[in-house]
Amino acid sequence: MTFSDWQAVPYFAQLDPDALRQIKREALQRSYQAGAVIFREGEACAGFHVVVEGLVRIYRTNAEGRLHTLSLLRPVATFNEVAAVDGGVNPFNAVAVTNAQVMVLSHRCLISLLASQRHLLENYVQQLAHLNREYIERLEDMTFRSIPSRLAKLFLHETTYADQISEAPTQLTQEEIGAILGTTREVVGRALRVLLNAGLLRKKGRQIFIADRDGLIALAQTNAMPPPKPDRDISP
Repeated sequence: MTFSDWQAVPYFAQLDPDALRQIKREALQRSYQAGAVIFREGEACAGFHVVVEGLVRIYRTNAEGRLHTLSLLRPVATFNEVAAVDGGVNPFNAVAVTNAQVMVLSHRCLISLLASQRHLLENYVQQLAHLNREYIERLEDMTFRSIPSRLAKLFLHETTYADQISEAPTQLTQEEIGAILGTTREVVGRALRVLLNAGLLRKKGRQIFIADRDGLIALAQTNAMPPPKPDRDISP
């Protein structure tokens, strides 16, 4: 990773070159094939991770073995931030969805860097607060929002993240979407049909695209289906 790559990580933003060189010296680069486990929930702290290439799934499983996806991460996302600070066990599982490369800072290295780099410490505190807000919002969504509204938010997030706002199809399967939203593939299928019939999404082959971004935004914000547009075809 170049200095600009490191600075694209919010935790390392605006650090001076000397600090970035120290981080580069301490970081370990690891490569994983698609399907490989990066670390497991409950194991000893695996450290602070940065996705450099590929796609990484963060998930937990319940006592019955049901998988719940917490995040799907692309470069230059980070994960295991909390355990990397407190040195506790990993709070979730991480697996490479595609071939992936990650950079890793151990708990010991991170604590040393936080003690010597004031800007890194400030960034880390702010990003942990941001992470906490995201989890609160996600809990609120699962408690108060309908599946179509949560699905609208997911599509907006996925296409914006892919930097192809109106045309990029989601790369997630219905099973993966269900795992992210905390529901089943069948419920996701019904919600998709609702959004397709309302003209908010469109289907081409097996791919689903955003057809009405403003309508999806309205649904995501208000938890209510927007009124049909005069030219919108809402037939099944």
